[in-house]
Amino acid sequence: MSPSGGPWALLVKSPLSALFLAAALTGCLGYAALGLETRFEIEDFFPRETPARVAYERTQALFGRDDRAGLLLIQAPARLGPTDFARVHALTARVASLSMVEEVLSPSHVALPTRSPSGEVGLSPALPPNLPPGGPSLAEVERLHRELSQPPYEGLLSGEVCLVAAILDETRMGYDDRSDLKAALEEEAQALRSAGYEVWLAGYPIQRLVLERLITSESRRLLPWTLVLIVVLGAISFRSLAGAILPLLVAGGAAIWTTGLMAIFGLQPNVFAAAVFVVVAVVGVADGVHLLARARELRAGGLDRAAAAQGALRQVGPACCYASLTTGIAFASLALSDLPLIADMGIQVALGVAAALVLSLLLFPAAALWGTRTSASSQAEGPLSRGLSALDGWAAARPRTIALGFLAVAIVAAWSASHLESNAPLLADLEPEHPLRQANRLVEERLGGAIPLEILLEPTPGEFPYETARMARIEALTIELRTLPGVASVSGPVDPLRRLAPLLETAPVGSSSGHHVADDEVPGLLPSALLLAEEQIKPWVAAEADVMRIRLRVRDVDTKTALALFAQIEERYRATLGEDPTGKLTGQGYLAQTVNAAIVNHFARGFVIALIAVALVLLIAFRDPALALASLLPNLFPVLCLAGLMPLLGIELRYTTALVLSIVFGIAVDDTIHLLAQRGRQAGKNALSETIRVAGPGLVLTSILLGGGFGVLLLADFLPLRVVGLTLGITAGLALAADLLLLPALLRLFGRG
Repeated sequence: MSPSGGPWALLVKSPLSALFLAAALTGCLGYAALGLETRFEIEDFFPRETPARVAYERTQALFGRDDRAGLLLIQAPARLGPTDFARVHALTARVASLSMVEEVLSPSHVALPTRSPSGEVGLSPALPPNLPPGGPSLAEVERLHRELSQPPYEGLLSGEVCLVAAILDETRMGYDDRSDLKAALEEEAQALRSAGYEVWLAGYPIQRLVLERLITSESRRLLPWTLVLIVVLGAISFRSLAGAILPLLVAGGAAIWTTGLMAIFGLQPNVFAAAVFVVVAVVGVADGVHLLARARELRAGGLDRAAAAQGALRQVGPACCYASLTTGIAFASLALSDLPLIADMGIQVALGVAAALVLSLLLFPAAALWGTRTSASSQAEGPLSRGLSALDGWAAARPRTIALGFLAVAIVAAWSASHLESNAPLLADLEPEHPLRQANRLVEERLGGAIPLEILLEPTPGEFPYETARMARIEALTIELRTLPGVASVSGPVDPLRRLAPLLETAPVGSSSGHHVADDEVPGLLPSALLLAEEQIKPWVAAEADVMRIRLRVRDVDTKTALALFAQIEERYRATLGEDPTGKLTGQGYLAQTVNAAIVNHFARGFVIALIAVALVLLIAFRDPALALASLLPNLFPVLCLAGLMPLLGIELRYTTALVLSIVFGIAVDDTIHLLAQRGRQAGKNALSETIRVAGPGLVLTSILLGGGFGVLLLADFLPLRVVGLTLGITAGLALAADLLLLPALLRLFGRG
């Protein structure tokens, strides 16, 4: 075999040029990657353009973002007294002075209707700006406990527990502002802990910051371990410098290229960042492993280094391209998901797979020419080849039995998969004893729930939106919602009116003025409240659009329970207001649970498209429909088995675990393509057996790399990454079994053996 001629020979003739090109591209993309920041925004978890998302965005536009509150949850040793309120009062003033904070809600600063000695009623802070040295009086303390235990102020104070909420300015929502807020709140928390209080930080700005830092640290911590494992396994497998260095350079370079391409295309790392880089590193190594394995076979056959390198590129290079194409398609299909989080992740991995292929082709010639051993022993003589030959010899006599056995396993897996439940308790991605989850549990138990839900009340065309009868019905709905199991607290636009009634009873009510307001007249006070106390009513009424809302806090329950609760809320809405509730129920809790319930549909669409696209690629590659079908079935087997294993492992279907099903299919098809490509190079009566003997060791090596590389994710602190690592490690073994047993059995049954 001459190293001259053909497109692959260019790489072998100019290995230094290929290395220079790889280094130059790595430098450019590494520079582009500088300053790329992680993105963790709650909107990325929600589907686009659904009625609930539209309602959510409308609510955000009218009432302001609901993800701005950084929370200090304070628990005193006993019921809060004068000294405790004095501490909270001083703390609130300090937090309010922070430049990024727009306002602070706390038990000491909430505005309450107050009657002066002359009998006039006005709004004043719960505690005066300057407190006496001993703090507020006992009478003031009792008043706070009494007033703040009822709507609309419930959630700020309960016995020995209180909440201080620092609301970020909407123009100060970046990473640095969140970080500064967290640092300031942590300093306040530390001072309180020193004084004997238990304190937790919570709220969406804090949650996002914690997760952003966790994701960044996981990526920096896990990727090096993945690279170390790749080097060790490569060195052991090939016993050469190339076997250790090529996989390392491809994996590390692919991570840099992926980051740079993400920066160029405006794709920020998200909650899956650590998984993206590990998947790219592990999957990208497969091409180099197959090229090195084939070059070693050719060297064992008597070829020199250059001829073996060119032969490996010519014989295995096209299969690597097809394998990368099918893997890229499988991941790119995730871009069809309505979830921005998943769509971006799919594109990121697809870019990484393409980057790893290019790097493998550029770096392989130098590794093969300068990093391989002078002599190579034939794989046929190795224990792995002998073992695979013996396995295939046993399987060749039983193709029908093997196919039926795999079918039986698939049927059992399908039955088990039918018991897979969709469930997404919020913050379930963190450990049960994580401080954020502890804080949420305390808020749920003592302060009226932690999961936000909202009902948007649009104006009725042609009618006065604040008409007394309609407001009375809205209040009736608010009261009725409080009786539903799972609802922790509810506040509606009439609740603040009842608190403000002493202030408003001297204002005009309809055509009358200056008279005491009866209970049934209070719902009609909203126009007066908008004139005299707009700041107090603003959280429930967007006057410029005549839109109101009911605010709920629900318990952090499983998806099935949450969906039943949503149905009850909509039923009560329809019965009380006589309106269609579609698109009216919204909020982060609603969006998170409904999207999780529909997640199967989100992924099924992308998976079917990926399946069709991969089938077309296989048909084009092998030009044989029976061969394309035989190659698809073994790759569906690990997907089905994984779905069946999840209930047995206690894994519920969430956005993370559903994502794994797509990853498995994209990865499994690679080895199938390489096996069939090797089959195409074999001839004679025992062509398939020879294929298993020659290509099988490469499949085993790549599967070991896949299983070991994904196993690194088991070291993660972030639960979804551990789930990804566990499931992908298991399915790497399932995919290998399907390629070595089921695929040959199907080929023999289809007459392609």
